[in-house]
Amino acid sequence: MKIDKLDLEIIKHLQEDARLSFRKLGKTLGIPHTTVFTRAERLVEKGIISKFSAVLRPHELGLQMGVIIIDAAPSESKKIAQKLATLNEVQNVYRTFDGKIISKVVVPNQSGKTHVGFEEFLTKLDDCNFTAYPIHEVVKFDNTIHTDTLKTLDIYSDK
Repeated sequence: MKIDKLDLEIIKHLQEDARLSFRKLGKTLGIPHTTVFTRAERLVEKGIISKFSAVLRPHELGLQMGVIIIDAAPSESKKIAQKLATLNEVQNVYRTFDGKIISKVVVPNQSGKTHVGFEEFLTKLDDCNFTAYPIHEVVKFDNTIHTDTLKTLDIYSDK
C-alpha cells in the first residue's frame, strides 16, 4: 500500500486529536468528508492506524512507571516476551536480535510508598535475569510518529 500527502495530513491531524470528526477534518483540508472517511478506513484496514483512542499520561495520574530489560537466550526470548505481554501492567514489549527484552510497565503506587508497586510487579518475573529501572521523571511523552519520518518511508508515494 502506498500513502500520499493527503494520507499524511489525515494521519497528522488524527494523531493530534483522534476525536476530530471527519467532517471537520474535511473542511480543514478542503476535501469532502467522505474522502477523509474512505482514506481513514483504508489506513485502518491496512494496519497503518491500529485504533483511535485517548492517550493517558500515567505519570500525571500518579502511577509508577518503569523499564525492565530481560537478558534471555535468543531461543527463549520470544516465549518470555509473549508471557510478559499478557501481564496487565505491561504496556510495551520489544525484542532485540540478541535475546534482550525491553518492556515498559505502569503500576499503581502503594499508599505513597516509593517503588513498592514496581517491586511487587518484579516478583512476577520468576527466574528471569533482568535489570529494572523505575522512572523518576518523564521528560518527553509522545506516542505519535512525526510526518517528516513518515515521508521517508518506502510506502510514501509523493517523494
